[in-house]
Order: sequence, then structure tokens, then C-alpha cells
Amino acid sequence: MIRDRGKMKWQGFFMTEHTQLLKQIPREYEKMKKPELDEQELEEIQIITMESLTYTLTIKMTIWVDGFTKTYEGIVDKIDHINMYIHLETNDLKILKFHINEVISVERV
Repeated sequence: MIRDRGKMKWQGFFMTEHTQLLKQIPREYEKMKKPELDEQELEEIQIITMESLTYTLTIKMTIWVDGFTKTYEGIVDKIDHINMYIHLETNDLKILKFHINEVISVERV
């Protein structure tokens, strides 16, 4: 039986730009549209973030950025109403800054 290297022997024909594009294709299919939030969901987000800010309660915040969601856990450190940013202090004491429009859900922990 002949033992072949399979795809490995064809890798030499690909330029680095081609390989990067081939790796990006599956990521494009995983992207999702930003969910539309109704007034009730926006009000719930506001209530929970204000509770976290006032009573230093831990919350779980889900952020939508560029078609992907990411979840962070921490305490709201500050809400900047002028620039519309929420500052979240994570469990490892990092301060993360999110635009209010990026937040898609907040829940109590």
C-alpha cells in the first residue's frame, strides 16, 4: 500500500494569503446578525446594570461585536451616560469598557 501525505503535499502550492482566506471562510458562516432588543429587554438590562453598580452585585453580560457574541462576568464599575459606555470590572480585576449598543443581554449571577 502506498502511503501518501494527503493534503500536506499540496500546501506548498498555496500562498500565505490563500491559506489565511481559507481559514476565514468558516468564521464568516458562524457570524450572526445583531439581535433586535425590545423595550422590555432594554429596561431589564438597565435595571440589572444599575443594581450591579449600586449594590456591587456580580452579573453576566453578553456583548455582540462584529457578528460574534462574548460573555463576561463581573461588577459594573461605572456607567458613562455621555459617551454611552459601561465599565465592567471582571473577577480578575480588569476593567473592560463596552458601548451600550453592544450589550445584548445581562443576567444576575
